[in-house]
Amino acid sequence: MPYKVIPFKANIVAGEGAANAASQLEQMVNQQATQGWAFHSLETLETNVTTPGQPGTSGCIGIGATPATPAVSKSTPYYVAVFNKD
Repeated sequence: MPYKVIPFKANIVAGEGAANAASQLEQMVNQQATQGWAFHSLETLETNVTTPGQPGTSGCIGIGATPATPAVSKSTPYYVAVFNKD
């Protein structure tokens, strides 16, 4: 059984409420259904996003030297809609 996973992020204006977000998901589900994909679930995909560190410089005889910066990694949730076909 093949699966298809699509990132989903609702875009709403403050005060619109969950109904607008649900409507956006519904539009995605209906659009995929026209291509034969059945909605399976909405999942959270936890991902580590790493910003690479930068090497320091030694400057000229130590003048103007800059320290190295370490790589920074943070966990970021992404939401994905899962579809399947029989």
